[in-house]
Amino acid sequence: MYYKLTQKKPTIKLLCIFAIINTIYMKKIISLCLFLLSLSAIQAQLLWKVTGKGLKHPSYLFGTYNFIPIQFLDSVPGLYKAFNSCNIIVGEMVMGNVEATAKIQQAAIMPNHIKMKDLLSDVEYKLVDAELKSVLKMGLKEVSMMNPSLILSLYKLELYKKLTGFSDDVQSDSYFQLVATEKDKKVVGLESIDQQIAILYGNGSLERQADILIESVQHKDSLLNEMIHLNKLYKAGKIDELVELSKGKGNTKYLTSEEYTKMVDKRNVDWMTKLPGLFKESACFVAVEALHLAGNNGLIKQLEKVGYKVKAVE
Repeated sequence: MYYKLTQKKPTIKLLCIFAIINTIYMKKIISLCLFLLSLSAIQAQLLWKVTGKGLKHPSYLFGTYNFIPIQFLDSVPGLYKAFNSCNIIVGEMVMGNVEATAKIQQAAIMPNHIKMKDLLSDVEYKLVDAELKSVLKMGLKEVSMMNPSLILSLYKLELYKKLTGFSDDVQSDSYFQLVATEKDKKVVGLESIDQQIAILYGNGSLERQADILIESVQHKDSLLNEMIHLNKLYKAGKIDELVELSKGKGNTKYLTSEEYTKMVDKRNVDWMTKLPGLFKESACFVAVEALHLAGNNGLIKQLEKVGYKVKAVE
């Protein structure tokens, strides 16, 4: 390039300088390429291609996570191509249904004969009340009709928003269904609204849910750090580590082994009775919480056990 621009023959000194610059430049390029390749390989662990067993078209599994901005989807290699190639979009349940929303709201209300003061001591009540006022701008009196699990969900979301700047109100699984509706794609739920309600509000007694709420409020710094850590694991595509962190560790706010089995493993078994039929019908894009993909009882292993080939999209 130097010679063409100046029409002068480069000196040995200049050639040496060019060689050094070129070597440094190429090393940077190679390092950057290796970094991008490793990043793609990591992120691709969220997106998996399902083939085999006579399928005419591949289907895909994508692991979702609630506290991730929609813009993150842009960084997952092959995601939109996979989505657009599928005719059926599969979620845990079909969202946006007015009747379903009304049922969930009704289920989130505490039984008439139980009050939050019945579940918390006076000291605990004052502590939770003050913390909710600080984060939600309303206290236990205003949310007293809500199930402790719902109160905790609202608290965690607002706490995360307040301290991290997270602002998305649309979650990724909802987003896929919204886009599918706009594109006239078929949307299918793996569970009914009644099944979802039983999972959301039937996994553990109200006393157990209240204990988790208290524990979370008492150790909110630890709660936030764990949420951030889970966020990082998800972005890195480390779904096996997500599973391990979510299982019971003797800490009140972690799922016990029984709760984890009910929340994740048993649902995977039920979903496996439905997914093969959907795959056979047409190409499917399955968007479910990332916890359902990994582990020995995860959908990836379950599909492989019955003869499908499941491979991370690179």
